[in-house]
Amino acid sequence: MSQFYYLNDEILGSCHLAVGEKNTALFDPGMAWYGEKTVEKIKEIIGDRPIDAVFLTHSHYDHVGALPVIKKYWPDAMVFGAAYAGHVLSKLSAKRLIHELSASAAQLNDAVLPDDYSTRGIQLDQMLIGGETINVGDVCVQSIKTVGHTKDCLSYLIDGHDLLASETIGSINTEEDYMPQFLVSCEEAMKSIDSCRNSGAKKLWLTHYGEVGETTPELWQWFEDGLTAAKSRILEIIRDNETPEEQLKAMEAVFWRPEKKGGWPQKAFDLNAESMLKTIKSENFLSHSKFTK
Repeated sequence: MSQFYYLNDEILGSCHLAVGEKNTALFDPGMAWYGEKTVEKIKEIIGDRPIDAVFLTHSHYDHVGALPVIKKYWPDAMVFGAAYAGHVLSKLSAKRLIHELSASAAQLNDAVLPDDYSTRGIQLDQMLIGGETINVGDVCVQSIKTVGHTKDCLSYLIDGHDLLASETIGSINTEEDYMPQFLVSCEEAMKSIDSCRNSGAKKLWLTHYGEVGETTPELWQWFEDGLTAAKSRILEIIRDNETPEEQLKAMEAVFWRPEKKGGWPQKAFDLNAESMLKTIKSENFLSHSKFTK
């Protein structure tokens, strides 16, 4: 069984590494400005061995931004991700936004992007739909469709043991509290928690957090309860604040953590918060919604 590592603890980034006896797979290269540091960490673990494959949980800048840096050192690494991620990353507008937010994140961390940095090389070599098993030599990776954070979210089960869950199931904030991340569907996010629960994983890892611990019924219930409570809190924000501007300010007051390690641009948070508000407004009126009151 491969060894699994979290590489971005200093900035609560998204990058993880699976190291088998002969082969290596990288998950979410992470922030562009931190890419060279990530390369250093990888080489400390695997030495001169290559990265054989890169798997993306989704297409957001803080997960794919460092892909050009990774490809500079390991150009033969195959890049896997959801088919919809391939569609997103084919758009010039998406690559421009990745570059803009990557530059903002670098500035927040008193860093700069590499002089030769370009998002043109951010693309997939193979598209997945969820349910595939990819054998990267002696590292076995199973893809799990976990729509909710985005339409292109995938989680990955490595060697039947370690589950790297996408942000769809939620994240853990600086106070060790649940943080919702359903940008496109709260209902699908709940289904995705079930998919992860039923994956057979023995240990859970989260992007922007690392190792959570052994999977237990209580752990999955914590995520489900957190998602349900967050949905109710956002409904309160919508009901108590009349204008979109007021609702966004209330979302910032409740959920934004500007002191979080790694420095996320406020624009990135606001884009996510606006998406969650839109999603709750839409799904709350579905007659068969699990969450309808």
